[in-house]
Amino acid sequence: MPDSQDRLARLFAAASIIIRPLLLSRLHRPLSSQLMVLDYTGARSGHRYSFPIGYFTWDEDQVLAFSSRRWPAALRTARDIQVVLRGQTYDAAPEVISVQEDKVTLLAAFARRKGPRTAKRLMLGLPGNRQPSASELEAAATKTTILRFRLAPVTPCR
Repeated sequence: MPDSQDRLARLFAAASIIIRPLLLSRLHRPLSSQLMVLDYTGARSGHRYSFPIGYFTWDEDQVLAFSSRRWPAALRTARDIQVVLRGQTYDAAPEVISVQEDKVTLLAAFARRKGPRTAKRLMLGLPGNRQPSASELEAAATKTTILRFRLAPVTPCR
């Protein structure tokens, strides 16, 4: 991973100490239009993980997240996956998209639906002033894993 991406990841980890509690509080509104809290139990470790990640709304009950890190693979076997999105807790069924062809297809759809300026915000080298070319989508797809979360409201226990 390039040094600048590693520094950015460390910065996000440090910011998480402040951002996560804000996203879980009644003061979430300034941040929760772009960030959600992902919460899950690791299958092997049994450890509970909870951290903020960026998201984009996709379909009515779906959000997308993008990561250049390795943790998305752990979601394939994780348990008790939930997200806190705009102050609401949801059970989340993640689909980890790591096959190159599938990532290219979804990135192209993302750029069409959300527009080039939003696609540029993914920091994958996509242009912000036009739809990306096939080669730009291919290159961008090699830099990320895409997560599609299907969300269902948590029902309270009685």
